[in-house]
Amino acid sequence: MNPVIAIDVSKPKSVAAIFSDRNVCVKKPFVFNHSVSELDQIDLWLNTFKQQHGIQPTVVMEATGNYSKPLTAYFYDHGYDIFVLNPLTTSQIKSKSLRKIKTDPVDTMRIATVFYNQKLKPYVPDETVYANLKFLARQYNGFNTTYQELVVRLHAVVDLVYPDFNKMFSSVRSKTALNFLKAYPTPHLIRTASLEELSLAFHSAKKSSEWHLNKANLIKRTVEESLYTPSAQQPILAYYVDLILHMQQTLDDIRAQMRDLAKLSPCYKLLLSIPGVGEVTASVILSEIGDIHRFHSKKQLTAYAGLDPAVFQSGKYTAKNNKISKRGSPYLRKALYQAVCAGISKRSNGYANKELRAFYDKLLESGKPSRVALTACSAKLLRIIFGILSSETEFRY
Repeated sequence: MNPVIAIDVSKPKSVAAIFSDRNVCVKKPFVFNHSVSELDQIDLWLNTFKQQHGIQPTVVMEATGNYSKPLTAYFYDHGYDIFVLNPLTTSQIKSKSLRKIKTDPVDTMRIATVFYNQKLKPYVPDETVYANLKFLARQYNGFNTTYQELVVRLHAVVDLVYPDFNKMFSSVRSKTALNFLKAYPTPHLIRTASLEELSLAFHSAKKSSEWHLNKANLIKRTVEESLYTPSAQQPILAYYVDLILHMQQTLDDIRAQMRDLAKLSPCYKLLLSIPGVGEVTASVILSEIGDIHRFHSKKQLTAYAGLDPAVFQSGKYTAKNNKISKRGSPYLRKALYQAVCAGISKRSNGYANKELRAFYDKLLESGKPSRVALTACSAKLLRIIFGILSSETEFRY
């Protein structure tokens, strides 16, 4: 006897069925709400089953984003062995079926079938540091995506209100430029202001008073030569400036929280020793990998990141140019890609990561496209990270 409760998880409620063994359903699929009272009722049923048969059922469910996490926490806290399945495994069973059937009761049977047919690893909760760091890192990614979209929209509005803005400031997202736009959202305000008044808007720039006056003079001359623009865009400009300033502060706060959490792990310092890996990318990499001892080999970690090649073979044909599987963590792949770009970029004193740059150049010389070379460098960087974290030694050339 190998009893399980298979749960098909959704947002407001889920469907579960209890099996005493393979293909032996002792409690038909039933719907339950995600509430303490109804979960306590399920816990009572499972304890009754344990008293009658002397064995406690195992909890099996799909990983369904945030929806499955409260259920996983509840059953783990109540002492159950839990198996959280990758949705790809159940979808493979679904694709083999001759009939296209998608119902929650049928899905519970598929979940149970995966459990009985495959050797799975039980669920182990992330350590608190890694779990909190992962949450912050993923929220940071979402906020940063929104921030980049806002900057693009701000550019479009600034081009209408101040057509020659690039002559006034090098970047629209700099604190100096944003604070100036907040103080002077319309060309009319600049035209009527004195040079001394304009120069006060550069208080955030740590420059001399002479620089302030020269900058104010440049802006005033530029605006006076600019063409007239409709006034409808001017209040919108002020809204975007407020949003972006607020978003910058939010991102700064989240970065500080990520840095403070990451410092609690000795692995953070090891990751920072790799040229090209900064505080944010180190925090993201650490949050996604967690305890390096979860991975028994470099290949296993590479597969977790989705950087392993997808194999295609049919009969005597075996594809040679295979793309990466992309079935792992997209957040980890993105952080590795950013670290590679930073590492192979040329700086005043040379390349940040000479080892990665040499590998990148070698791939380009062999005829590989730039994107393919960058992906290969990401996989190489991940192997380096595995070696550093496993040996607990800092990066060395």
